[in-house]
Amino acid sequence: MTTDIKFLHAFNTIPGIGPATLRTLKSYFGSFEAAWHATPSGLKEALSEARAERIIAWKKPSLNPDKEMESLIRAQISFIHENDPQYPAPLKEIPQPPVVLYMQGKLPENQCIAVVGTRRPTTYGRETAEVFTRACAEAGLGIVSGLAIGIDTVAHLTTLDIKGKTVAVLGSGIDRDTIFPQENRMLARKIVESGGAVLSEYAPKTPAVKEHFPQRNRIVSGLSRGVLVIEARERSGALITAHFALEHNREVFAVPGSIFSPTSKGPHLLIQQGAKLVIEPKDLLDELGLSYTQSERMSREPQNEVDQIIITFLEEPLSFDAIKERSGLESSVINAAISRLELNGYIRNLGQDTYQKI
Repeated sequence: MTTDIKFLHAFNTIPGIGPATLRTLKSYFGSFEAAWHATPSGLKEALSEARAERIIAWKKPSLNPDKEMESLIRAQISFIHENDPQYPAPLKEIPQPPVVLYMQGKLPENQCIAVVGTRRPTTYGRETAEVFTRACAEAGLGIVSGLAIGIDTVAHLTTLDIKGKTVAVLGSGIDRDTIFPQENRMLARKIVESGGAVLSEYAPKTPAVKEHFPQRNRIVSGLSRGVLVIEARERSGALITAHFALEHNREVFAVPGSIFSPTSKGPHLLIQQGAKLVIEPKDLLDELGLSYTQSERMSREPQNEVDQIIITFLEEPLSFDAIKERSGLESSVINAAISRLELNGYIRNLGQDTYQKI
């Protein structure tokens, strides 16, 4: 396979050539090198005429296997094929696993959980994602998500915040110019620098297109012991990932929300279909046979009497004025307490002078 990988990579740079076509080429010709040098008529015997014509058209101009491999090396992108020792074992359990993976960084050695959800989460969704992700990462699970804006980003950032390991699976190339979404390019770099991984089955320079994301989602599921869905509409990528998880014999967990919220319809539908309803991290970790230990920051209570009074009110979001009205304390006292509580990680600023207990 060593001398064959440059031809495998070259085939994989051709748009529309997926795992099924790659496996057909290898099976029919015996090697990717032989397939690369096959005649047009030979390719048409092995594949559909349309697929063969696509390969022929892309090969003709300037597709050079040696130069393509050199580009990978220069970009410090690892090329992992399905017979490589580095290929993640959980992916071999799913139907039609990717034939190749492009990766920067390192996959977690521990088992993983996928955390997915809407690109437009509510405050409730963001907080829920933070709480569950933190607990899972502290329990030793790697966190897998898709680098998308929204819940995915919260999951990655929360994991990085506690120095856990996270994996971002892309529906585009992982090179700097085509990472999608572009606004998370720096996040991708931080994931790699922190000891996690960014990976894709799509070759560098492959743009993100709609058809790639369902395929990407099967990898998110395949890498994980289970999938946790936090806020998703009825028709969403998060639900596609959950359905892949069912096909892959993975656990599916869903967090309930308001019956009036469109972003709760997805999790509620999953629960109706048999997903495990979870209302706190312990529910999920118990199902996976892992112990739940709250972090020191989350479990200890503030010792200062004023801090204790204020944090009691912040089980729900409250504005500064509402805190003052309920507590009867002076503004300067409240300001000092809020600063202490926020600095020590007991509360968060939700914006517009509104706070809530973490």
